[in-house]
Amino acid sequence: MKKLITLMAFTLSLTAYGQAWKTLPKGVRILGYRNVTTSKVKENYNQFRSGTPLGAQFRIDAGTLNSLANNIVIPGQDINSDAYNNFLVGEYKVDAEAQFNVQGLGFGYGITNNIMVYAQIAYYDAKVRTDIRRTKKNTYSQTGEILHGGNGGLADDTLADNMNNLPDVNEGVIQSAITNHYGYKPIGDWYGKGYDDMETGIMAKVIDRGVWGLMLYPGVVLPTGYQDDPDILQDVGFGDGQFDLFGEMATGYVVNDKLSFGTTLRYTYQAPTTKKLRIPESRDFTLSPNKGSFDVKYGDRINWMLSSTFFINDWVSFTPMYRFMYQMQSQYDSKYVDANEFLSYNSDKQEHQVQLTSTLSSIQPFLKKKFALPAQINMNLVKTVTGKNVPNVSRFELELRMLF
Repeated sequence: MKKLITLMAFTLSLTAYGQAWKTLPKGVRILGYRNVTTSKVKENYNQFRSGTPLGAQFRIDAGTLNSLANNIVIPGQDINSDAYNNFLVGEYKVDAEAQFNVQGLGFGYGITNNIMVYAQIAYYDAKVRTDIRRTKKNTYSQTGEILHGGNGGLADDTLADNMNNLPDVNEGVIQSAITNHYGYKPIGDWYGKGYDDMETGIMAKVIDRGVWGLMLYPGVVLPTGYQDDPDILQDVGFGDGQFDLFGEMATGYVVNDKLSFGTTLRYTYQAPTTKKLRIPESRDFTLSPNKGSFDVKYGDRINWMLSSTFFINDWVSFTPMYRFMYQMQSQYDSKYVDANEFLSYNSDKQEHQVQLTSTLSSIQPFLKKKFALPAQINMNLVKTVTGKNVPNVSRFELELRMLF
């Protein structure tokens, strides 16, 4: 589950005006609240951008056991090839799904008419359900019959007789191996609650020409969130454990009082940190009984957003939006040279999302002295349409903002 579920960012925008570059007037405050409910996450987009079930599937056969013994057995020479190919301990599947409810809170304050400060944080309520199922039983009996019917003589007959005495490896045995041999906590349902990493920054309006403008804002992300536990396979981290520094720009153009466009671009530098992680023994098999200290540099991230807003009147508007995220490959450094490469392999991420926002706002009526309170309600439908190493998920967001 460590590499299957990617932390989903639920950024709470504190721009309450129709233009992407607008900041709060001097002395004005904004308070924002967001409630996010996701669909059940049952699959990820893999490195080939196709859907992969969240749970793993694996089989234990002669090839698996031979590889663990450094391939000392040569099929056709040391053992009957047909028996080797037929031998199966079992096939197994880990059924898994995850669902999140997130509540975010943000606050902003206009220092001047062109500069505002803000901070935001979210609280996660996560549920992960996992269950190990056996999808194919062993073939000890059939393999024994092949050996008895072969030309290997007494050696094959002896091996066939011993094979019938092998223990059956059911779901309970797999669970026991995970806990007793590898030292993980048992596979099962996991429930977690906690804060994510807190974001704070400064928004500076540097150009405002009425119909277009430009806002720049630098900021920092603080490592306040819950980090995943290397001893729990199915938990989800809400934060990634290091400081981030970012710079973002926002601009747009107002066509008329019925249509405007906006775009934002953010670059995030993720600072290095030190973590205790499991030491994988291959790229594809990350279970390990051993832990070690790694210097981790998560890949820097680029976020781009493009939107158009259609104003029905002063109260109601609709905003279709496209979001793009790309995260570069992460780097791991430790004395475990092979593990560094295994962890870095295929760690870059890419995500494409579409969003539709329906807005009910009293801000323009308030500015025209037609309503007493400036507030805004947004309802967002967000869907990940494709990506790489990110979850296939939809979410509904309800957002409330109040100026005072």
